[in-house]
Amino acid sequence: MTRLGEVRKLLSANDLGLTGAHQSGITIPKNPDILAFFPPLDVAAYNPDFWMTVATPETGQHWSLRFIYYNNKTHGQGTRNEYRLTHTTQMLRALSASAGDELGFRRSSLGDIEAVLYEAEDLTASEPTETILRNGWRMIITDTKD
Repeated sequence: MTRLGEVRKLLSANDLGLTGAHQSGITIPKNPDILAFFPPLDVAAYNPDFWMTVATPETGQHWSLRFIYYNNKTHGQGTRNEYRLTHTTQMLRALSASAGDELGFRRSSLGDIEAVLYEAEDLTASEPTETILRNGWRMIITDTKD
């Protein structure tokens, strides 16, 4: 059996709020596998969102992050049609994240979402079973025998 074990985002200066650009959180690609990793949203609703608690094992802290689908374009009220993870700044600061690091999201043994930081100097070129996506995202596949 194959399952999505982790999703990772290569962090940019913009993701960390270092460029001064007005950006609301980290963009999440519309890849069905990645979207399935996060809580389900009612895409028919206007800008549906879900506040989720994310643990960071390195710090022992829990963070409230907002997973949102900005879909005002599909409702004829604007131009946005994108998924984002917002309210990440404090968590990224607590993890001492830098541009070039990767932020990984995985499920704990209890099914909760955990965020793990992989520092740039510790990253390997690639994982044995991964899919590279756009916007600095990649999916790590876990093979299990069930």
